[in-house]
Amino acid sequence: MLCRRGITHLAISNYYPSAPCKPTERISQFREQQDFATIAGKGYVQQKMSWNDIIRAPDTGWFDKLPTALQEKMPFETGDLCFPQPISDAIFCPNAEHHSMTDSNGHFNAVGSEFASGTFDVRGKYMLHNHGYAMGTGLPWREAFSRMIDALQIESGGGITINHPKWSGFSAEKIQEYLDFDPRVLGIEIWNSTAESLNGKGWSLDEWDAVLATGRRCFGFSVSDHAHNSDPGFKGRNVLLIDGAITASELPAACLQAYRNGDFYSSLDGNLKLNRCQFSGDRLTVEVSGPSRLRVVSATGIVHEQTGTTLDWTLPTGPDSSRRHVYLRVEAEEIEGGDRLFTQAFHLN
Repeated sequence: MLCRRGITHLAISNYYPSAPCKPTERISQFREQQDFATIAGKGYVQQKMSWNDIIRAPDTGWFDKLPTALQEKMPFETGDLCFPQPISDAIFCPNAEHHSMTDSNGHFNAVGSEFASGTFDVRGKYMLHNHGYAMGTGLPWREAFSRMIDALQIESGGGITINHPKWSGFSAEKIQEYLDFDPRVLGIEIWNSTAESLNGKGWSLDEWDAVLATGRRCFGFSVSDHAHNSDPGFKGRNVLLIDGAITASELPAACLQAYRNGDFYSSLDGNLKLNRCQFSGDRLTVEVSGPSRLRVVSATGIVHEQTGTTLDWTLPTGPDSSRRHVYLRVEAEEIEGGDRLFTQAFHLN
């Protein structure tokens, strides 16, 4: 479904456990076994864990305490390939959404990282948490962040995103604390489709502008969150701006470097394209693919609006102009069709 929607860089995650999704993955493989977990008294460990053997160990009585309906589902078995038909032009990128830290209610993606956490037992039905296996990350957020960063696939690309901050109830100050941990904490989700559909908290533009107004670098991401065949109309994608001369073998690394460097724009549907965006001297020029409502936003709010496909705007002169405005970013809202796109911010100091 993702590829049918034109998405070819697949930074997708298993969710329970939080583990990167790979083209060789098989259905229910993590129900049968995994090689990572946070265990009470041991911390984060990497070792083979066969859930059939652990849960059914005769000396624990664990299996006998399960309801009959769950007992009958064991032993767990790994099924067929999740992706039986090769996707020729798709790039699988390691990524997982990590949660349930001991000192944070946040959710964080680790784009380009092989770090994995948690177990399949999301609802606790098999009582893994009662036996010391953390359902989620089970670590302080700083340790979790360090492990995500240490497991990045390439040194020069990828990083951590702060997911649905409005839904998580994060203040701008809390977001800043996460960003300040390491420059490889890249930014926040400014749009999350699932959050919007569940509770109307999908947009985090106010949080984004509040952080940008401090002068911090904070990239804005637009995501679907869950993308399911039952919801083919999901909204949220990031359009990576990759040099056309990049070879196929160089493309996976180039995509991760684009995320690290902010060489992308965020969009709801991907129908409206950003053809040009340049800030040189005091002049901002933008071109989009279709008639739109174009807005220039700075730390002072919306400073310019117009309709059309192009924008040519000059930052007001004055000794305090850069200090007052701090940054500039552009929004485009499609007049017919409803798509929206968001550039990354240009910092003025």
